[in-house]
Amino acid sequence: MISKIIKYLQEPYPYIYKNTKYLVFVLLLIVILSFLFSYTFDPFEVNVDEHKIAYVWILWIHAALPFPIAFGYFLVLNSVVKDDSRWILGKELFHLFFLLILIGIGSFLVRDIIYDNSNNWSFHYLIEEVRNSFLVGALLLLIILPLNLERLIRKHSKTLEGLQLKTPTTTVSSQRVQIPHQAETYEFDIEQFLFAKVESNYTEIYIHDNAEVKKGLFRITLKELETHLEKFPHIYKTHRSYLVNLHKIIACVGNAQGYQLSLRNYSKTVPVSRSKLKEFNAYFALIS
Repeated sequence: MISKIIKYLQEPYPYIYKNTKYLVFVLLLIVILSFLFSYTFDPFEVNVDEHKIAYVWILWIHAALPFPIAFGYFLVLNSVVKDDSRWILGKELFHLFFLLILIGIGSFLVRDIIYDNSNNWSFHYLIEEVRNSFLVGALLLLIILPLNLERLIRKHSKTLEGLQLKTPTTTVSSQRVQIPHQAETYEFDIEQFLFAKVESNYTEIYIHDNAEVKKGLFRITLKELETHLEKFPHIYKTHRSYLVNLHKIIACVGNAQGYQLSLRNYSKTVPVSRSKLKEFNAYFALIS
């Protein structure tokens, strides 16, 4: 049972926080829904005699408080997460649970603004605010995230059912590619190229040569590499951090992030992000 839970928590999950406009939209929606929920159902016991301001403004403060906390938290998280293709359900839950605790602490810190109570700074109220924020939020997350995960897996898997991943059965002619960069020149055979990926300030290029996969680390951006290889239509950017030789695909499966590609002579998988699915599907529909 435990092993199944661990495996489930390791399922790839979409990382949405780098899209600032979408993040702001989601947080504003949460603010509005949170206010409407509290105003309509009044889920927690309140003592009107302690209120310094009108109850409706107290509800707005509690509803709006998560916005700056969450926005700031995700800005910091974005600076840490470099490759969002490695994001999994377990990481999503961990960070959102931790964020709920921070929101609870924030609710505790604003008590003096909205409540006239000599015990506002007591440990009792700290625990109460954190507990209320965590329990309500965690319950929703444990329902919404798994449902969304299964929805996305079904959606992307269904799309794959009608997609024919036809790749050349004959060997593509060898062609040496030279990529000048500052004082260096990078050279490799395009027929041996598997994929490239961003790694910090470098780009890793994976090549299958002499029955083994070789990895080179080059001081060049993925965008520069993509520009030099644009004359090869089968070298395709499947993700903001990945450039893949589509002729090397041997299998493809759908998951919550999009697709996972298995490449010839390579044991691991590489991603196709959700934003690239339409172009990826169009490429194979065109050559079918």
